[in-house]
Amino acid sequence: MLLRLRRVLMALSLVALVSSIVLLLNFTAPNPTGRRYSSAMPLVTGQASNRDIGLSGERILAADLRLPRNEDPDQLQCICNSSGSYKPPVSECRVCYAYTQTIANYRRPDFVAPGFIAEAKNRQDFPYSERDQVEQISDYALAAKALGIPLWLYVRVNTEVAPEFYRLVRETGGDVVAYFTVPGYVDPVDYAAQRSALVSGLALVVLGLWEFAGRRARRTVTIPAAPPKPGKLPRSPNPFGKADAAEDFMRRGKDRARGIIDREDSRSEMD
Repeated sequence: MLLRLRRVLMALSLVALVSSIVLLLNFTAPNPTGRRYSSAMPLVTGQASNRDIGLSGERILAADLRLPRNEDPDQLQCICNSSGSYKPPVSECRVCYAYTQTIANYRRPDFVAPGFIAEAKNRQDFPYSERDQVEQISDYALAAKALGIPLWLYVRVNTEVAPEFYRLVRETGGDVVAYFTVPGYVDPVDYAAQRSALVSGLALVVLGLWEFAGRRARRTVTIPAAPPKPGKLPRSPNPFGKADAAEDFMRRGKDRARGIIDREDSRSEMD
């Protein structure tokens, strides 16, 4: 029972450790980048002009999406007016890939991919009171729904986004992603994953040592000590040994004396 419990705990600790490492690698988020937050920190308010701040966010998102910016000369894909009353210049739009009646001239999203439209907004706040921003996101949402693809709106991790933008974007199947990091930001998932990795790693070490000790104990066989071999028992002294030896000595003495007498008698008879 104890062995089974130990191995179950080891399996759970291993799963927790692997899951924590996967989370720390930051590639499983449900948006086109696969990331929960940006791979680099863009410029923020006060560090540069608004144009440069916006451009820094677009460049980081381009790297994370592995897509060219739609501002590049070989891209320039636009959403155009469907009436055909206005034809954008080639220097601004190489191709109109979607049309909508709500657009007066054309709009050019930051990123256009076969499966989605993406827009970067490296801003401190994103209120619904700015008419041009509302019309822009609304036009992108209409085009995305017409094409049957999602719209993704990437903002800072601390940007205050008006609820209406969430509604517009989510109707396309996409979402508003709190993405661009700011100074002092700590991802809560990373924070939890780091501690989970530490705890599960320590648990694996302790349980592994316990398992090793248990296996070593099962392999060790205690051989009982052999009983001492019985030695030769000392001969018990023969109380009659000395008497027998004396009697034998006297008998041999008598035999020798008798022999001498017999020889003397033989000589006398010969004389």
